[in-house]
Amino acid sequence: MATLLDRCDQYSCAIFDCDGVILDANPVKIAAFRAALAGEDPAIVDAFVEEHRRTGGVSRYAKFERFYRELAPAEAPDLAIPAALERFAAASRAGLRECPEVPGVRALLEGFAARRVPVHVVSGGDQDEVREALAARGLDALVSGVHGSPTPKQKHLEALREAGELLPGGVFFGDARLDMELAESFGLEFVFVGGVSDWPEGREVARDRGHLVIEDFTTVVEGP
Repeated sequence: MATLLDRCDQYSCAIFDCDGVILDANPVKIAAFRAALAGEDPAIVDAFVEEHRRTGGVSRYAKFERFYRELAPAEAPDLAIPAALERFAAASRAGLRECPEVPGVRALLEGFAARRVPVHVVSGGDQDEVREALAARGLDALVSGVHGSPTPKQKHLEALREAGELLPGGVFFGDARLDMELAESFGLEFVFVGGVSDWPEGREVARDRGHLVIEDFTTVVEGP
């Protein structure tokens, strides 16, 4: 029995989502959506937040587009969307400075760095915000790159593959259905990190598809 830290040298590369995997930031993002949509119909906002929980990994840009063009059509969506994005960013940045790290993730990132395993953070969060949050904690020094929205995760992974950074034998640590589907699509081992995930069925779905499920990075796993 061992933890994932003991498996670091078994992987050729590692992809990490950020919210719910590196940082316990999912509650921060929900609060930021509510702050950004203050004044909108509460019932529509509640439904939107529940949809957000089910679609982890999709960028805020796409979600606000959907809100103001489909769920609660605005008279001037081209003005409403940027304003909501600014409100969201202000609330999100404040929360990211204070939210805790997922237990054990720093030690795992240090383990990969010590073994010179390439690590990339591929997040649905705003790229500048994610880079700022990781840099403030010194975690940026442990990874090869940090990639976020507005570019979708799939596009980032395609670019990494073309650059030779996405290697056979790699692993993807995620907490959302999108993460799992991308890992499968790109031929990466998937590890579902469930401790603070917003995907309630994630543990069951991931296990049914043969993936390793952990609560956090201190979880003891089978094998060498």
